[in-house]
Amino acid sequence: MFRWAKKRKRLKKLDQLFNSAMADVRIFEQRQDYRGAVIASFGGLTSIAENLINLTRAPHQTGREFGMQVAEQANISTEVMDEFLTSFEIARYTEREIGYDEYQEAVQRLDVCFRGIREQGIQEITEETSSKKEKKQKIKTAKKETAKKETAKVKTSKQLKTRKQLKTRR
Repeated sequence: MFRWAKKRKRLKKLDQLFNSAMADVRIFEQRQDYRGAVIASFGGLTSIAENLINLTRAPHQTGREFGMQVAEQANISTEVMDEFLTSFEIARYTEREIGYDEYQEAVQRLDVCFRGIREQGIQEITEETSSKKEKKQKIKTAKKETAKKETAKVKTSKQLKTRKQLKTRR
C-alpha cells in the first residue's frame, strides 16, 4: 500500500475516533444530562489518548494525573487541561448540578484537548512516514557503499593477480 494511502487511512481513523467520542457526549446532551455529558467527555479523552498517542491510564492513576500526562505528551496547555479536569471532577465526584453553560465550557476545553491530541497524532504519522523514508535512504546508501567496496575489492584482486602474473613471467 502506498504511504499516502496509509497516512490517509490513519487520519480517517483519527476523525472517526473524535466523531465517536463526541457522539457519546451529544447523547447525554440531548437528554439534558450535562453531568453525564462531562463524564462521557473524559471517557472520550481517555479513548482518544489510548488510540492516538498510545497512552493508557494505569489502574493506580487518577483522572487528573492521566489528564496532565496527556497534556504533557500532546503539547496541550496545562491550564486548559486543568480547567477541563476540574469540570470533570465536579461532575464525577460532587452532587452539584451541572448547567448547560458549564457543560459548554467543558466541551470547548475538550475540543482544544482533542485538537492538540489530533495534531500530535498527525505529527507522529508524519514522523513515522519520514522515518521510513530515512530508513530507505540509509539502506540505499549502505547498498551503494557495499557495492563500491566490493568493486574496489575486485579491482584490487585483479591488480594483485596481474602483479603475480608479471612476477612469474620474470
